[in-house]
Amino acid sequence: MNLVERGTELSIFESMLDSCARGCGGVLLVSGAVASGKTALLRAFGECANAAGALYVQATASEAESDQPFGVMGQLLLGAGLHGSGVRPAARLSGGNSDMGMTQGVETGAPAAGEPSVVPGLCGVVLEKARESVVVLGIDDVQHADERSLECLLYLARRLGFSRILVVLAENSGFPSVNTRLHVDLLRLAGCRNIRLAPLQRQGVAEMIHEADEPGWRTRKLVSQIHRAGGGSPLLTRALIEDHRAAGATSARADLAPGEAFARAVMTALYRSDTATCRLAGALAVAGPDVSLAEVVEALGGTRESAHRGLRALNEAGLLDAGWFRHEAGRAAVLRGMDPADRTRLEARFAQVLHEHGAAASVVVRHLIAARKADAPWALRVLIEAAGRALADDEVGLALTCLRVARDSRTDERQALEIRAALTRAGWRVNPAGVAQHLPELTTAAFDGRLDPRHVDELAAHLLWFGQVERALGVLRTAERNGTSPFGRPGASGAPYAHDGPRGWLTYAYPGLAASARTRATGAPGRRTAAAPRQRTPEHAAAGHETPEESALRHERGRARGPHQRAASLMKALLAGADGKAVVRAEQILQSTRLGDRTLTALLVALDALVLADRLDLAAHWCGILREEAAARRAPMWQALLASARARIALRTGALAAAEESARTALALVPADGWGVAVASPLATSVCALTALGRLDEAASRLSVPVPDPAFQTPDGLLYLRARGHHYLASGRPYAALDDFLTCGDLMTRWEYDLPALVPWRTDAAEAHLRLGESERARALAEEQLALVGRGRGWARATSLRVLASTLSAGRRPPLLDEAMEILRERGHRFDLGRATEESARAQRELGKSGQARALARKAQQLAEECGVPVPRATRAADAGSPQPAEQPWAPGSRRHPDELSNAELRVATLAVQGHTNREIADKLFITISTVEQHLTRAYRKLAVQRRADLAAKLGPLAAPGDRDGPATRDVCDRLHVG
Repeated sequence: MNLVERGTELSIFESMLDSCARGCGGVLLVSGAVASGKTALLRAFGECANAAGALYVQATASEAESDQPFGVMGQLLLGAGLHGSGVRPAARLSGGNSDMGMTQGVETGAPAAGEPSVVPGLCGVVLEKARESVVVLGIDDVQHADERSLECLLYLARRLGFSRILVVLAENSGFPSVNTRLHVDLLRLAGCRNIRLAPLQRQGVAEMIHEADEPGWRTRKLVSQIHRAGGGSPLLTRALIEDHRAAGATSARADLAPGEAFARAVMTALYRSDTATCRLAGALAVAGPDVSLAEVVEALGGTRESAHRGLRALNEAGLLDAGWFRHEAGRAAVLRGMDPADRTRLEARFAQVLHEHGAAASVVVRHLIAARKADAPWALRVLIEAAGRALADDEVGLALTCLRVARDSRTDERQALEIRAALTRAGWRVNPAGVAQHLPELTTAAFDGRLDPRHVDELAAHLLWFGQVERALGVLRTAERNGTSPFGRPGASGAPYAHDGPRGWLTYAYPGLAASARTRATGAPGRRTAAAPRQRTPEHAAAGHETPEESALRHERGRARGPHQRAASLMKALLAGADGKAVVRAEQILQSTRLGDRTLTALLVALDALVLADRLDLAAHWCGILREEAAARRAPMWQALLASARARIALRTGALAAAEESARTALALVPADGWGVAVASPLATSVCALTALGRLDEAASRLSVPVPDPAFQTPDGLLYLRARGHHYLASGRPYAALDDFLTCGDLMTRWEYDLPALVPWRTDAAEAHLRLGESERARALAEEQLALVGRGRGWARATSLRVLASTLSAGRRPPLLDEAMEILRERGHRFDLGRATEESARAQRELGKSGQARALARKAQQLAEECGVPVPRATRAADAGSPQPAEQPWAPGSRRHPDELSNAELRVATLAVQGHTNREIADKLFITISTVEQHLTRAYRKLAVQRRADLAAKLGPLAAPGDRDGPATRDVCDRLHVG
């Protein structure tokens, strides 16, 4: 048997065996730490003794049998097959049987404790045997030997000077020295040797690796790693080698990763140690590296002497180095091997001790979390304090864990509400869906006046986030009636859009409330609305109650100055058309405001303002900075909201694939059920991008995601309606599209929130009317929007010019389209620039200017490819010189020739070119309006056109369109300073 670094010990044994053969016996005491190789060495001694012709007899003492008299001595005699009169008493004492030649059925029973003949009788049998041959008695784990067996060993030891008996004892040095008499009596004998097994050195580790048939591992790096992690323990070293092989590592370049074998070895070492050492190892693993030994001793309830002895034993066993675990895997193995109930009690005890010693809350709370309870008043305070600090340090997971442990502990009603409020604040950053479960109880407490005023505004904000507007306003009114309103001072909220109180959220996310409140307060007539706003009833007046709109207005007037006041002022500037001031104010907010729960709304408003003011470069720059900060601070909800903002910016610039990816990322960071009413924003962006890319089925799947009804009271709902309308338009459902666009207009007019830069609903509706062949209505809407946006050079004006040009004849279109292209090129709207360029190419083609048309078509194709829009092959062929007009790359295209139309499609298309409306076509052909729409949609796709005006060019002599360039059209162009 190959023993590593044990040659000296073997030579000592061989020397003592030779002396024993010459008639001079002795005692060899081998001591060492647990799992240091003592048993293996005794086995090697036995092989050596047998090879020399000696009789080797081995026994193993056990702690479980330490109270059984003559247990070890009985093992030796029975194992050697010795016979003699003195064996019978030992057999009875140790449970012997007829294997030694005794009669069966001998009654086992112990003689009197002082029976003088037992020890001499047993030892006499051994001495008699030694006259025949050398006898080697090996006893492993002698620290567990029973007292009567030790008396026999001492009896023999005093007579070894004239006998051929060699006694080899192996002792675990980590145990308390309970056999002091044995040590004293043995060490004073001349023939006694004591050797102590040292830990393996690096060379020994390298030999063990080689012995494992892994020569490729013999490098300094791996040897050092194994030696450092195993501490020179043969047991731990062998386990580390096994784990390295099991991990599939073929060379020393792979880092050492202790696994299951190492964990089992650690537990084996602890199992073979004494109870106090095991408990100390568990206490150290629970305490952590920063807890002092005095605190460990206090938590365990032991003594410093016992702790020092245990530390020494664990260091010698290779588990610890200077009082701490050599590898974190060792600590993990100890924790995993602990009884769960024992660990829970120990964690709770450490929490109490550390708290009493003045440790930081962050240290104490770790043990409270592991103990899973905090019933003491001080423990609840520590958990709540630690949660607040963790949230401030962006450790949201720790904050939530602390609060959950506090929630599950014994608390009174006030504490329970405090904890729930804190859970909503912290949980919102991760996923607001987890906050919803706490809102009913908090809302009930708010209505009953039991909720702390500090939490009223954040509760209202969370209710608004989920679209519970009436309940949110009710909470605010109740707080004011009870004299506990938190307004007029900065709020301490944890939800976005609510900080500085819910007024910012009401104004920004629910603009209809503030607009209605202004109308009620001033009595000024608003714009034309599709539905009458809520009236104040006589019952309200008599009771002195307010409508929600009046309450919202009063709350808005009373808000504290801060980032949200500047954000509200910024939105007013945009509504007034002061784009320049809006950009300055937005940059001021972005430069002076740090990202946080209480400022996120203002920052998002500032980003939106830059987008609406057509400063897409600035918006992208600041959004990137904020996204990086949100990621660094590990706030998924912040990241999701900023990813949604990034998607809107990318959509405006024409980066369609990037917009869709950012929107998808936003919904991946936080699932749709956590977005509340704000889910409309990323969905709208995704639908818009996918529709523009021609991926209509994917866009339809996004539209299948549920959107809460209250979302359509918000600007995000407007964006969703617009995106859905354009999807309907691309899918051949112009009536459905028109309904969504007009709904946007109705809402924006009612809210006094008519921002074409946000949703140009008039030009959207005009495009739907063009699809329906209603060019006069389309022209009127485009003129109205152009008049509204004025002479500014923004995206809304460019869109108005492009759509208005679509309602005019070819000769009137180029000036309008040239201005639109110039604005879009200047502002960076590549997708819309591509559409305008394609329109210009079509106009030039209709005017017979084929050279200019081809150049513009090539530019449109290039822009389409940059935006990711699929370009049909026919367009590429036309660009290569084909005499046929190019297909439209901005919408799904198919076949091009009227010969490919069915008879029904051709009849419908011909009547449409002649100026008939869908209803007139349906009446003439005795079909439904829906059937007309379907035939026209298929005709558009086959001919690669988007409007009726282009059908004439594709149908040729089959139909003749009417004149679209009358005096009224020229008058309109002159009045609006276009064309």
